[in-house]
Amino acid sequence: MWKSISYLSGFGFCLLFLVAGCAAVGMAETTPATVAPTVRVRVVEITATPSHTPVPPTLAPPPLATATLVPTATPFITPPANGESVAIPILMYHHLEMLPPNASETLRTWTVAPEQFAAQLDYLQARGFHTITFQQLLAFFENGAPLPTQPVILTFDDAWIDGYTVAFPELRKRGMVGVFFVPTRYVNAGGALLMNWEQVLEMDRAGMEFGGHTISHEDLTKANLQDARRELVESKAELEEKLGHPIAAFSYPFGAYNARIVAETQAAGYKAAVILCCGFKIKSEQLLTLPRIRISYGDTINDFAKRLP
Repeated sequence: MWKSISYLSGFGFCLLFLVAGCAAVGMAETTPATVAPTVRVRVVEITATPSHTPVPPTLAPPPLATATLVPTATPFITPPANGESVAIPILMYHHLEMLPPNASETLRTWTVAPEQFAAQLDYLQARGFHTITFQQLLAFFENGAPLPTQPVILTFDDAWIDGYTVAFPELRKRGMVGVFFVPTRYVNAGGALLMNWEQVLEMDRAGMEFGGHTISHEDLTKANLQDARRELVESKAELEEKLGHPIAAFSYPFGAYNARIVAETQAAGYKAAVILCCGFKIKSEQLLTLPRIRISYGDTINDFAKRLP
C-alpha cells in the first residue's frame, strides 16, 4: 500500500482521497443504522422419495431397469414482502496486500492482507455462503428471480492491481464471483499499480462483474450538477463500450451521496448503488443506497464472522 499511496501522489489526488475517504467513513459509520424489520426467508427444497415394490419370494426378480436420476433442487430464497428486508451482506474491500509494521491506521482501515482475504473466502464457503452479482440482486428484487441461500456480494473499489493479482485468482479457485468498481480514468493509468483494460476484459469474460465509480473518483456531492452528470454518464458509457454489455451497479466515491446525487445516479441508468456503511439488511426501496460492511487489516476471523448474518 505504501507504494500505492506514493504512486497516487504523482496524480495529485491521493491526499484528497485519503482525507475525504476517512471523513466520509467517519460520517457514515457514526450515523445510527435504521432498524429493519426481521426478514422472512422461505427455504424451498425439493427431494425425491423413491418407491419400492416388494418382490414376492417365490418369483424371480424383475429385469434391471435403467436408473433415472432426479436432481435435487438447490434451496433458494424469494424476495421479501413490501416493507420487509432481506439479509444480503455486501462486503467492501480496497487494497489486498501486506503492510509494513508501522503502517498508518488509515492504511490499515482500507487494506486486507492476501492471507486474510483467502481465509475469509474459505470461511464464507465453509459456512454455506454463495457469492452473487448485482445483476442477480436486481433480478431478485425486480422480477422475483430466486437467489441461492445465504447470498453475499464481494465488492472491490478503485481498480487496484490487487483486484487482478489477488482477488481474481482466489475467487476463481473457489468458483466465486466478485464485483469491481473502477474509475475509468484509473484503468490503464497506473502501470503496475492499477488494472489495465486487458485485465478488466479478462475478468469480465471470466464472470466477474464491473460497476461504475465515476471517471476520476470525484466527490459528486461537491461537484456542480454538470460535472456530476458527466462523471456518472460518461464513465458508464465507457465501461459499456469496453465490455460490450450494460453496467447496472455504481459505487459513490468516498461513500458521499445526497438526494440530488442519488437522483442523478438513477437518471444515468444505474439501478443499484452502494455506500460505505453499514449492516446487511436491505429493502427494495434502497437499491440506490445499499449498505456495505468494511473489512480491514486488523479484523480476525471472529470479527469477520460477527458482521455476517
